[in-house]
Amino acid sequence: TNLYACQLIGGSINTNISEIKAFIGIKLFMGVVEMPAMEDYWASDTRYDKIADVMPIKRFKCLSRMLHFQNNLVPESREDRLVKIRPVIDHMRNKCSQIESENQFSIDEMMVPYKGRKAGSLRQYLPAKVLGFKIFVHGCVSGFVYDFFVYKGKSTFDVATQIPLKEFGLGANVVLHLCKTIRNPPNCVVYFDNFFTSLSLLTYLKDSMGLRNLGTIRKNRLGCKLEDDQELLKRGRGSFDYQVDNDAQLAIVKWSDSKTVTLVSTLVSVMPVGEVKRFSKKKGRQIVPCPQIVAEYNNHMGGVDLADMMIALYRTPGNIKRIFWYLPIKGLTSLLTIQN
Repeated sequence: TNLYACQLIGGSINTNISEIKAFIGIKLFMGVVEMPAMEDYWASDTRYDKIADVMPIKRFKCLSRMLHFQNNLVPESREDRLVKIRPVIDHMRNKCSQIESENQFSIDEMMVPYKGRKAGSLRQYLPAKVLGFKIFVHGCVSGFVYDFFVYKGKSTFDVATQIPLKEFGLGANVVLHLCKTIRNPPNCVVYFDNFFTSLSLLTYLKDSMGLRNLGTIRKNRLGCKLEDDQELLKRGRGSFDYQVDNDAQLAIVKWSDSKTVTLVSTLVSVMPVGEVKRFSKKKGRQIVPCPQIVAEYNNHMGGVDLADMMIALYRTPGNIKRIFWYLPIKGLTSLLTIQN
């Protein structure tokens, strides 16, 4: 930051470690105590002492303008488009990996809101979500994040990532990359949705890493024939059809709820069949059969969504002008310090 100030205005702003820590603390407080404008934290009528007493507003704006994490004179790498914040991302990944982990994980995407245009193709859009940066996350059912990486487009999986089977496609490569940091894989289970799931991926994880896994799967990736959706829905809620490959230790189950869902697993199959409560306008409340594979997925898949929800509750304010497009991602990594 001092070096960038010298490059920009010809002199250092003389910041130090303690002041940068205070600056990050102010950003976190702004995510907890929201105000319409950044100046309101220092205004006489709306003054918030825990922020205003730490540093003057002019100093805060100065640090916001000069904040840097990498020397601008270092040549930018075409392979790493996140070189500006690479030290922060690597540091936070290391901190997350040091947390004592559970043994049941979910893998999903998370979005960091960003509406600017300076990020180019790094900015992604997900239907029913937001426009911004896509981050793939490996977390657990309690909402803790153990590993993550930012999606950079075609350059996401370069030689350095050492993905063994690139022909699996993007979703499978994400799972393989995030599973590399799992400690003691034979005692762990990984859950993911149909964007990531394929039969070849599940078999590869089980055979090469000893990882058991479970996920929903798309029809065009099944490789086997199950009862037609319409026929299964006619049989009513709770109906299911399944196939099991004992040699591959693989089970595929299609279950009828308000619509059909297909799941595949190397962990569980249909038995034991449990029960779940459902409601319909015609029949009212009813109890319907639920295969074990569905119950396992519902109980353990929502960890990343829970983490996303908790981060959204304390997201650093977006009403401060962002001169640098990568600061929203830095804000997410700062928020991950809350769990540490």
